[in-house]
Amino acid sequence: MIIEFVGPAVPAEDGGISFRAKVDGQTVACKFSMEVLQDVNPSLTMAAPVKQFEASQGVLLAIAEKKLRAGKVENGVVRVFTQDL
Repeated sequence: MIIEFVGPAVPAEDGGISFRAKVDGQTVACKFSMEVLQDVNPSLTMAAPVKQFEASQGVLLAIAEKKLRAGKVENGVVRVFTQDL
């Protein structure tokens, strides 16, 4: 399985972040909830979601990659929540 995170980080309707990945050439949306953005780095709770994501991008994308490799994709989307930390 070849996974490439291509971005960009864009605000999602629910207050979280969406970030594109290519998995074996197919586009998959990685959705990060507002709660996981706040919980991964509590010192940035008041920052804009994109800033929160960028500050913890490595950790968040590693979680997304683990879920992608485990086949946790539904309708072209993998979702990352606080319980995934």
